Amino acid sequence: MMSQPYTFGVWIVRPGREGDFVAGWRELAEWTAANAPGAGIGRLFQDENQPSRFISIGRWDDKDAIAAWRSQLGLQERVGKLREMLETFTPANLELRAEVAAAPLSAKRSAWVDHVEMRYGRT
Repeated sequence: MMSQPYTFGVWIVRPGREGDFVAGWRELAEWTAANAPGAGIGRLFQDENQPSRFISIGRWDDKDAIAAWRSQLGLQERVGKLREMLETFTPANLELRAEVAAAPLSAKRSAWVDHVEMRYGRT
């Protein structure tokens, strides 16, 4: 399997700053999309059970693109603004090792219909 790099972050936001953080993260992600060749889709998730906990994940073309992005002053400035809203931030680099996709619902239904028709005949 070809290596697929991702960036990953766990962001613990100061209580009451969640909305500001989401707006700031979106600005960072939009800046990244416009200024970091090799960046893919960035996603931000909020923990339903711990609303101050966010997880970000971003897909990249390669590790060199991540390194170039991290060296940009624009990134450092934006992350600095986000850090003012945080209790903690834990970044990581990840590599995709396995991926499984569920069959579309129509394919599942089709397989079920085929099974029923085979067993009981067409209706």
